[in-house]
Amino acid sequence: MATTVAPLHSTMGALLIGVLISGGLWGISCSQTYLYFSAFYHHDTVRLKLLVILIFVFDTTHQVMLSHSIYMYLVSNFGNLNYLGTVTWSMIVMVLLSALIAVMYQLFMCWRIWILSNKNGYWIGPTVTIVLASFAITIAYFEKCWSDDTWSELANLSKLSRAINGLNFGGDITVTFATVCLLRHSKSGVRRTDALMNRLIKFCMKTGLLTTICAVLSLISISIWPTTFVYITFYCILARLYANSFLATLNARESLRKGKRTSKSSDITLSAIRWARDMDSPAARDYSKAALPISIQQEVHVSRDIEMGGSESSNPAEASSYTG
Repeated sequence: MATTVAPLHSTMGALLIGVLISGGLWGISCSQTYLYFSAFYHHDTVRLKLLVILIFVFDTTHQVMLSHSIYMYLVSNFGNLNYLGTVTWSMIVMVLLSALIAVMYQLFMCWRIWILSNKNGYWIGPTVTIVLASFAITIAYFEKCWSDDTWSELANLSKLSRAINGLNFGGDITVTFATVCLLRHSKSGVRRTDALMNRLIKFCMKTGLLTTICAVLSLISISIWPTTFVYITFYCILARLYANSFLATLNARESLRKGKRTSKSSDITLSAIRWARDMDSPAARDYSKAALPISIQQEVHVSRDIEMGGSESSNPAEASSYTG
């Protein structure tokens, strides 16, 4: 029996555009992964390096699944209109991989918030709840998709799909808002160090803005054009943006250290000290042996990756004398 499909430009055309953009973003993630292991392999902890490997493997597999899907639709079954109405297994696997990439990235961001907030549940509780709810609904969606054969059957799950995109949007907004607020509270009052904090805030807003906009566009498109694949285009790109944002967050530490170094006597804020103490890196563990409170009596070079953990050079102060 013939299966009714929407016009090709809004189905396979939209999917093809998503695959092409995702392919370009995957090339960027390859470059980001190479840069990470070139710069931080000997400095970060094993579990952070494993997280990078996992996200890159899932990201690569995600791109393979997308490529397989578009090949099956446009090459292997060229001219077969009935097949255009069916759902390939690789498209369904792509949903699972997207969920895994998203939850790992967002939980990593939640961990940063946990550190910056001095392990305050007020900040971390709502964020983790939204992230885990999005992951749970995506898994439920994946299980239902696995038993469906056609796109018309998947249309009955549009409410679940909207919930996934809405929670992704909510999670990104919450993570960005919490991180920016905590960084603002960590300012010391010194003009030059506050300038560095402002750079970190702008960086967080830029990375969070990309994923948020993509999640919103996916939500809007599935609400307005539920019978097309336009929302799949944004959903494909969203997973790639999560991977690139994660890698960019780690790789930006070096440029932030080199880009702004201040030379001024000042007090380090207590929250920054606690952040450095609690970071999961060899340098942070050495730093945790220092006594608190700490005041700087001589010239200090501030070089902190305040909202990015795991680097050996995450000490809040370098080449300084301590008393107290």
